[in-house]
Amino acid sequence: MNFFFPNDDIPLQVNDSIHVLEVVKSVVRTFDKSTIAQGSSCSYKSSNHLQVDSKYNVHVPRESIYDAEMYRILHNWLAKVHSFDIIGQWHLKKVCEDGGYHHLYCDLTIKKRDDPSPVAVLELLATTSIPELNEHFKRDDVVKNPYWPCSKQQERGLNVIHFWHDKDFTNVRMSARSRDVTGKFYEIIDEQILP
Repeated sequence: MNFFFPNDDIPLQVNDSIHVLEVVKSVVRTFDKSTIAQGSSCSYKSSNHLQVDSKYNVHVPRESIYDAEMYRILHNWLAKVHSFDIIGQWHLKKVCEDGGYHHLYCDLTIKKRDDPSPVAVLELLATTSIPELNEHFKRDDVVKNPYWPCSKQQERGLNVIHFWHDKDFTNVRMSARSRDVTGKFYEIIDEQILP
């Protein structure tokens, strides 16, 4: 196995557009297990009121651990091999309800070099609560009983993937709700990603 990027071609949908869900799954399978495992002891946050292994206030990896691994692999695979741009902290200006401009940042974007619009915008969250999820796309058992954004947000193109993994990053599971190129929604519940 190559730990720098997946040994696969870029997964495409029937219309030859990039299949973002399959790209993310391939990237997660390529994560360096020791980097993720060490996150619980070296670069961690507290799970606070969320249960992890039936316990509260457990040390869990910070979002930055996942963000760095995702960026590293996407850059090595899509940017160096396939001429995409991978941009961290994509800057967005938005007029909010108060009428003022606000500066927002998305964790990662994937874009074709010759196209100013991103193919995908990725926002990563690690061990977070439902109110925090709602804030990002306006539980402990998230893979088997996933929380999805409201229908209006999904109709506007918001797709969601939930990952769960054990402390050693040897057992990784995923649930996703996404829209395919025909506009039809599909769900994947509790799919085994690793081993």
